Amino acid sequence: MKTIIKSVSVLFFSVTLFVSCEKSIAPNNVIGDIFDRMYPHVSHIEWEMERGFYVAEFRENGYEKEVWFTKKNEWVLTKTEYERNVPTVVRQGLNGTDYANWRIDDVDYIEMPVRNPFYIAEVERGEVEVDLYLSHTGELIKEVADDGDYHRELL
Repeated sequence: MKTIIKSVSVLFFSVTLFVSCEKSIAPNNVIGDIFDRMYPHVSHIEWEMERGFYVAEFRENGYEKEVWFTKKNEWVLTKTEYERNVPTVVRQGLNGTDYANWRIDDVDYIEMPVRNPFYIAEVERGEVEVDLYLSHTGELIKEVADDGDYHRELL
């Protein structure tokens, strides 16, 4: 029995180590330079590969951010997570919609080189969850059933 427990423990540790090592990655110098110009005062950056993109994760001004780059050294998007601090413009934007009384679960601010910045507010009522896309001024742009992965919609 001790041998089985020991074997399972070693296997678990090995799998955990493999999975965590597989995700963490350093970007090439060009991406690193672009990132440093965009965020010169940021430290404690964690780089990962996600869906074939280099993703820098860090905190800035109390908010968690992700900055996405292609393998061709192009900035794709920056996502700022507003955890509990829902921006006033989002609250006001939802007030005039059918979602005014829904619970706001999460709000992200998305910046992209080819679009105006916008918010994605994840709202829920009971078992129903919806991602609401709002302009930077709070105007509702579109509604998408929340499947837990709006990145597919952006990338």
